[in-house]
Amino acid sequence: MKVHYISFLIILTLFSCNHKNKKSVLEQEVYYYPDKEKFEMKTNRSNIFLDSINNYGDLLERIDKVACNDSLPIINYSTKKERFELLPWYECSEYEIISSPTFRSRIFIQNDSILTNFDIKHSIDSLNIILRRHLLNKGKDFNYSDSPRQAGLEVYFDKYTNAKQVKNLLVEISKEFNELSKMTPDTLYLKILFRDRPLKLIPQIPPPKPN
Repeated sequence: MKVHYISFLIILTLFSCNHKNKKSVLEQEVYYYPDKEKFEMKTNRSNIFLDSINNYGDLLERIDKVACNDSLPIINYSTKKERFELLPWYECSEYEIISSPTFRSRIFIQNDSILTNFDIKHSIDSLNIILRRHLLNKGKDFNYSDSPRQAGLEVYFDKYTNAKQVKNLLVEISKEFNELSKMTPDTLYLKILFRDRPLKLIPQIPPPKPN
């Protein structure tokens, strides 16, 4: 009788743990970027899970492969409480499309730094401040985007950078973006391009000395 009782307790404990795990997964809040409507309108989606790739170069290859197969690359990453799905800006390398946005409509994140309007450098620790200025600017500051719809981010890592580091940055960006979205009645969009090369700063040539 005692053996049966112990077995029953073990089964009950295992069932309880399994139920809690399922519950925690179900309770994860899901966020969609750039906005949920993009996901509702599209069906040809292909998931890329950051936890299943090795490094940044692997991520770029996966995005390009999906894009060249006429599908939408959806970047998936998560924390214990949240799940994120990101449809990035993407271009199939076979088409040789060159985009030329105005620099102030983008902020560039690379080498633990943030660049605004091409050559103004900020510490990565100021991410929340820069995102706020960029997304809520509405034409007030010439160094940032004119509107939330035009605003975007371009991210670059060395191709051997561990995928966990990429994920950590995306989680941080996503959380800061979500906080900003709660603060404003305007609709904000999180648009991200993963660059395959760094943005190179061209040193300004000083004006000639007067004679």
